[in-house]
Amino acid sequence: MATEPVQTLREEYRVHLQTFYAHLNLAPPYHSIEKAVQHLSNTLRTKPDSFLQALLKDPEKKWPLYEKIFEASGLSQKHRGIIKQLALTSALSTSKDESLRFLRVFTGPSSPEPC
Repeated sequence: MATEPVQTLREEYRVHLQTFYAHLNLAPPYHSIEKAVQHLSNTLRTKPDSFLQALLKDPEKKWPLYEKIFEASGLSQKHRGIIKQLALTSALSTSKDESLRFLRVFTGPSSPEPC
């Protein structure tokens, strides 16, 4: 299996996570971010190349997986109270920045399982 798609998705995910915490004006939990990125990597390595290529081409297919990894890795438990309060009391959720999609984990129903 090609590692290039996995590496590309890892780097993109890391940037989204760092941007998310920057928008919230919170220090990112670096160790937990790296654990989440590794969890994503391990998950992607079990998927066929066609699945990886589909993720690379369609951002809407990535986000359910990114959100699932955000939760499954335990990253969603870091700063949970602060983030939930920020999500509920600010205009962050109306921002057009993609990285703020992680707010769904704190304010909305669970994401559907990726195919």
